[in-house]
Amino acid sequence: MRLKGLGLLVVLLGAATFALAVTPLFWENFTQEDLLKGTLTRVSLSWDGKLSLAPAYDLVYDTAQPYIFSMVRDKAGNLYLGTGHEGKVYKVDPQGKGSLYYQAKELDIYALALDSTDTLYVGTSPEGKVYKVTSAEQVTEFCNPEDKYIWSLMFDDAFNLYVGTGARGIIYKVDRGGKKTTFFSCADTHIVSLARESNGNLLAGTSPGGRVMEITPQGKSFTLLDSPMEEVRSLSVDRFGTIYALGASSKKAGSETGIKIEPTPAGAAPGALPIATIQALSALADQSRGMRASVSAPGGERDSAGGKSAIFAITKDGGVETVYTSKDDLVYDALVRDDGSVLASTGSKGRLLMIDTAKQVTVVTDSPEEQITRLIAGGDMVYAAGSNKGKVYRLRPQRAQDGNYESRVLDAKTVASWGKIFWRYNGNPGVEISTRSGNTDKPDNSWSDWSPAYTAASGQPVSSPRARYLQWKASFKRGSNIAGDPPGDALERVQIAYLQQNIRPQVVSISLMPYGVGLVKTPSLSAGNLNLPPTTSEGPALNSPRERSRDRQPIPPRQVLQPGAQSFNWKATDDNDDTLEYSLYFRGEGESEWKLLEKELNDSFYTLDSSSLPDGVYTLKVVASDEPSNPYGKALIGELVSKPFVISNSTPVVEVSEHRTNGKRVEIQFHARVPAGRIASAEFSIDGGEWFLLFPKDGIADSAQEDYQATTPEIGSGEHIIGLRATDGNGNTGTAKLIVKIP
Repeated sequence: MRLKGLGLLVVLLGAATFALAVTPLFWENFTQEDLLKGTLTRVSLSWDGKLSLAPAYDLVYDTAQPYIFSMVRDKAGNLYLGTGHEGKVYKVDPQGKGSLYYQAKELDIYALALDSTDTLYVGTSPEGKVYKVTSAEQVTEFCNPEDKYIWSLMFDDAFNLYVGTGARGIIYKVDRGGKKTTFFSCADTHIVSLARESNGNLLAGTSPGGRVMEITPQGKSFTLLDSPMEEVRSLSVDRFGTIYALGASSKKAGSETGIKIEPTPAGAAPGALPIATIQALSALADQSRGMRASVSAPGGERDSAGGKSAIFAITKDGGVETVYTSKDDLVYDALVRDDGSVLASTGSKGRLLMIDTAKQVTVVTDSPEEQITRLIAGGDMVYAAGSNKGKVYRLRPQRAQDGNYESRVLDAKTVASWGKIFWRYNGNPGVEISTRSGNTDKPDNSWSDWSPAYTAASGQPVSSPRARYLQWKASFKRGSNIAGDPPGDALERVQIAYLQQNIRPQVVSISLMPYGVGLVKTPSLSAGNLNLPPTTSEGPALNSPRERSRDRQPIPPRQVLQPGAQSFNWKATDDNDDTLEYSLYFRGEGESEWKLLEKELNDSFYTLDSSSLPDGVYTLKVVASDEPSNPYGKALIGELVSKPFVISNSTPVVEVSEHRTNGKRVEIQFHARVPAGRIASAEFSIDGGEWFLLFPKDGIADSAQEDYQATTPEIGSGEHIIGLRATDGNGNTGTAKLIVKIP
């Protein structure tokens, strides 16, 4: 981002050995969208573009499995983790010591539940069954729903277990003894998520219709939300009774994002699996092998139609509000917190987002894992289960000990001299800012080392070597505040001044307009440009030619008919975005020196009155100069010569060389010549009648003189006038006449 500053001085480092542009540029990338292009390591990014230390995010346990699909926590603080694709369940104690707790015959564990005695129930897929695991050594088959997939499990206060299945869209109710009955049958094929309201009603999230169903204890259903998403992946209810539904969709998957969806597992109907689950199995594994995900500000769109993910809030009176939506990122789980905020976990960077009550989105932290598939609260901490490597992390309320943010790489477009770096930090003890530079678009071993930390936030010369590319890094140390406590230690701004090497402008093309077409400026627009007042974060922009040129939008000239006009327009570029002015020169064929036609032109077009030059063949030279934007003696020029063009103000001369009558016909030979250019066409007519086109004797009209031969149709006896005319390439026409008598 190039920004102009008011009242900021730039200190150049040493004597430059190349020409420098005159006006400094300012790089300031403190919007959330731009900062997301950098790398967050134990650093949070607020909705308004402030960087601070993230909450501590510690590894609790590594299952050594690729995926964790489900997670529950008992009253003693033990975690149970359902994984894939080996059907394993792990138990992890509060100290992080874990072990294999249960090995299922089936491949995946999508659902876990604990009853009031903290006995674990495991839902397996495919060929779904529910197992009761009293201990690592005591496992019984609790029920067999006879469905392919078990996506969700939920207990009610009467200790009945509800089982959400696929691919027939059935919820089973299983009593303490394992007796199952069909509680609800849905038009959708999958019951992906389950939750309970305080009044005892069951909530179900479906796929592929993306609905939220409210079901009474008697099995009577009512649709609370028919979302534009394909799957309602998770459901949560806050203390006020507001339901939060997380929707996911495959509409942005495929070629747009590089996501590959693997074939449906054996035995499932095509398209039967909920889309978010399929992507949990394959999408981010593909991305980790080198595919890039797009980067955009989270939650930037409020219309969920066409998006990949959305979080909906359904109030007790039935109102629905979109809390968050993304067209780029898949959200895997959401957790409603006591303060009314929503914590959401996403791929492809394993990113945790916090959406506050004003719908403002903060990036809490990035995870080492590619995706965070499950979230669960545990006291004042949050446990996050990762996939692509099946690890569990703990998000604690205190801040991390340290963290780093590395900015995106600035491309100065050419070798640049770095000026001063400025920053603003709110907090104590502070943050260390350093820079590095290089001449490759990605930092590698050829780049300079990170500079020593700068000490003057009000402005200090950048010590990194002159180069085309620059990057800055902020290193945070733990302050005195707890994560989330205002005002917080936050880096609010970084600005770096730089001065590009002056690059020679280039005239890339010159176009000749048709003869007789003039170019004129659009009325009331000075110099053929629309000037828009620029603004910056520093206030009004500097009133310099270079600054003004950045906001000048060229307005094409109007074309008008103008006899004798020869017009030109050209295109020129300048990699410094300098203001350019033009000088025009012409030279006739056979001449050795260029003659000045016009100088200090601001427009990129010119109309020549051809009557001001003798007939002949000429070329035009356009010379572009960046002098308006550079110091005296430091300007550079670029030039280009046009194709030859013809100035011809004389009319062609038409002369009859021979004619004779042959019966009722007349045979005529004549030639046409022009001082410059070529004869383009010739015609004859009889007694002022229709004109007949003729070809030259050699068949091609390409010379300044052409010979023609014509034989008239039979004409009546008496005197007749035969008209002859020839036209040159500029449209000038010459005529002659011949009087003949037919016997």
